[in-house]
Amino acid sequence: MATYNSFKRITGEAIVDDSITVGDVATDAVATGNIAPNAVETSDINDGAVDTNKLASSLDISGKTVTYRSIVNNDFNNSAITGSKLASGATVDNLGFTPINRAGDAMTGDLVMQDGQLIRSGNSNSGIVFSGATISLREGGSNRLYYDSSGRPVESAKPAWMASGRGGWRYGNNYGGAWSWRELDDMGWNYSTQGGITTSNNCRVTVPTAGYYYCYLQTYWYNDSNSTNGYTHWNIALNGGNGQLVTGRTPHSMYAYGLRNNYAPGIMVAYVRYLNAGQYVTPRPYFGGNQGRHHGNHSLWAGYMVG
Repeated sequence: MATYNSFKRITGEAIVDDSITVGDVATDAVATGNIAPNAVETSDINDGAVDTNKLASSLDISGKTVTYRSIVNNDFNNSAITGSKLASGATVDNLGFTPINRAGDAMTGDLVMQDGQLIRSGNSNSGIVFSGATISLREGGSNRLYYDSSGRPVESAKPAWMASGRGGWRYGNNYGGAWSWRELDDMGWNYSTQGGITTSNNCRVTVPTAGYYYCYLQTYWYNDSNSTNGYTHWNIALNGGNGQLVTGRTPHSMYAYGLRNNYAPGIMVAYVRYLNAGQYVTPRPYFGGNQGRHHGNHSLWAGYMVG
């Protein structure tokens, strides 16, 4: 009886081309060593058959041409591309406009903002607000300078004051005696102030910031005797003193000189002067005798910062 070893082995020459089909090959019969080099070509691999699990972890494709689809947004992980990966000007070229550089570039064209928004720096409550036809300069949430729709400015923090006098007829003796300069400190002035103005000693107004100030005083006067000694000088004094002109003289107006038993023309004194922060101004008339008198209830003392 013949044995297996007595049969001659079948070689490749004994097999007709294309006669062995898939069904003739046992499972796992073909190993890597049974495949000739370069035997598997691109046409032998189904589309999508080779996934990432079939690729070596260190695949060398240097010198190879890789044909692939266009890279789309989903191909990138979030934050995968940093600024260092962008070429100079790459972002600006695709914006459609040129952004302002913090280094000091000048902007051209209009800056259009949503109505009522705040242009600010670090403080969230301070900056410039454009709302409709109005503009306001805001600090700490409050408008410091406001222009209404007609262009009229409103300066809520501008130093200013107004005071109305009280007390009826007042003679020099009410303020310490005649024949001297006296502060009107016995009238009970009724003040309204803003912008940091403070008052003291009844008639003194202290300014919070340096600048030019306009001051105004108004009252009326009566000489109640037949003597001409009922005249008066009126001055708005700086820090309660005289000698405020370059010459050392005191600026003042004279009223009721030579007037007997009659009312003087209205006393109105205006004064513009540069004041340093912390200096004060005060009404300071001169009583030429104790026959003349002014009326407290008809007196006005006011002023404001010009700039």
